[in-house]
Amino acid sequence: MEPLAPAHLSWDGDHPWAVDYEDVYYGSEDPQGEVRTVFIDASRLPQRFATTARFALGETGFGTGLNFCLTLATWRECASRDAFLSYLSAEAHPLAPADLARSLRAQGIATGDIETLLAQYPPPLSGMHRIHFPADRVVLTLVYGDAAPALARVQGRVDAWFLDGFAPSRNPALWNLAVFRQLARLSSTGTTLSTFTAAGQVRRDLAEVGFVVQKQPGFSGKRERTTGVFSDAQPTAPAADRIAVVGAGIAGLSTALALRERALRVTLFDHQGVAAQASGNPAALLTPHLSAGDSGRNALALSGMRATQALLEATGATDWGSIVLAHGVEHRGITRHAARRLAHLAASDPGRSGDLFTVLSDGADLPTLFYPGALGIDLGRYCRQLGAGLELRQHAVLSVQSGGDGVTVHADHGPEAFDAVVIATGAGATALAAGQPLPGLVGGQMTRIRTPLAALGNHALTGRGYCLPERDGQHWLGATYRRDRGSAGVRDADNDANIRNLGWVDRALEDPSSVEISDAWYGARAVFRDRLPMVGAMPGPPQGLGHPQMRIFLNLGYGSRGLLYAPLAAQVLADRICGLPEPLPDTLAQRFSPTRFDPAERQDG
Repeated sequence: MEPLAPAHLSWDGDHPWAVDYEDVYYGSEDPQGEVRTVFIDASRLPQRFATTARFALGETGFGTGLNFCLTLATWRECASRDAFLSYLSAEAHPLAPADLARSLRAQGIATGDIETLLAQYPPPLSGMHRIHFPADRVVLTLVYGDAAPALARVQGRVDAWFLDGFAPSRNPALWNLAVFRQLARLSSTGTTLSTFTAAGQVRRDLAEVGFVVQKQPGFSGKRERTTGVFSDAQPTAPAADRIAVVGAGIAGLSTALALRERALRVTLFDHQGVAAQASGNPAALLTPHLSAGDSGRNALALSGMRATQALLEATGATDWGSIVLAHGVEHRGITRHAARRLAHLAASDPGRSGDLFTVLSDGADLPTLFYPGALGIDLGRYCRQLGAGLELRQHAVLSVQSGGDGVTVHADHGPEAFDAVVIATGAGATALAAGQPLPGLVGGQMTRIRTPLAALGNHALTGRGYCLPERDGQHWLGATYRRDRGSAGVRDADNDANIRNLGWVDRALEDPSSVEISDAWYGARAVFRDRLPMVGAMPGPPQGLGHPQMRIFLNLGYGSRGLLYAPLAAQVLADRICGLPEPLPDTLAQRFSPTRFDPAERQDG
């Protein structure tokens, strides 16, 4: 992630002017009329929206967001209630939030849409940032950075393009073969494009990459504009309709919801029910995992935090009380390893991680960071809320077998055919993902205490172990980290260990024998050696696109970071299965790849 220079504006009334490009954001006195004529109507969006289950729209030049907001309004008017829209937009110089709001308010955009946009508006850092409009089944993915290299990192397919940068003579970096080749790569046969310009070189370059272009009458005094259709054949994955998700923890539930949002029929399998294993944790932390020397991991953390916060907001779980136990997490460098890591972070620029942290103390003896967006969550209760509206089969899945046009799930009640299967069974993946790299198992125990802790406010503390407030004046302490597979279940020794490890929180915890223990919880977590999950098609021999092997997907191995990564990985998988633009650059998605431990792939990478 690299900081971006924001757009430098001047104003003519309510019309913004790009100082650096010496050009206007709105090309006429009727900006909304121009957007509808040049982009929405030229792309036949009302008709196409009315007949689609999923639609992907791409744009070069997000600007003030007016194109998106008017497209969103058209989607609401024309699309069916269960259809899904993915809107991808590239921007090298994003507007400051205040400028964005001023521009959209001047155009009469609904206050609610502006507020939703601003509430999730990303920091000005290069990369991909997703904004959710869950009530409309719409996601906006902002691709920040120079268009050609940024779009080269996008995976997925686009059905229609809006080309809406500044004039080609003012902004040649957005109107060239390097950019147009990326548009072609992301297009399928029949993908349309529309733009206000009719510049000859633009039309010739678009034709060179495979678009059949035509001149159209211009809008409001402009003589001509351009439309086009992509003609080169591109292979596409077979359409999917019925998906099975095996495993009803946070990974499986997030995946099932993301697939259902994309108008797919989803069946969830878990013979033990929802959150019966590690996702039943009554006191989990959502915190970013940051590194002063690994900007890629920080980008994953930023995307993960944003995805989980969006899911919490969409499902109404952000209020205090039954699900959210703490807002904000204070991280102290209690251990030697944590002290070194936090000291390096404290010396770095918080803005380069999207301001995921602030520095409370940079002292070498006890560096302390605060994560303002972090949360303490009753994960088990939240998972049960997520699963309430899903179709759950409490049957044991014995095996999955690909062949023909789909995958057969062999469960204890008999076989059932699906178009694709996602294995999200965490610690129980051994039988279903035979022959694949499997995670190690690590046991963890939480301890609930009734002892008052004066030093703890409304946020959680972490350092050596973690502590967060709970209902009725109680607190959760945790968690142990057992590598011995044969020691499942709650142990008194682990309760004592949790209390001793958290002695730095409050003097009331210095003597374990004086602490009133009211409950305990144990769960086994699946973890890979790099502490990242496996997300993607099950590895196997190289196969062509659409081969049955590509219909079995893995989503497992989260360890203690399910809240941070599972909702993000669910978006990645759901988009990949549907062939939609994904929320992560390919270089970051590769960090989740099930083949990342393969020596040949590491050498190629």
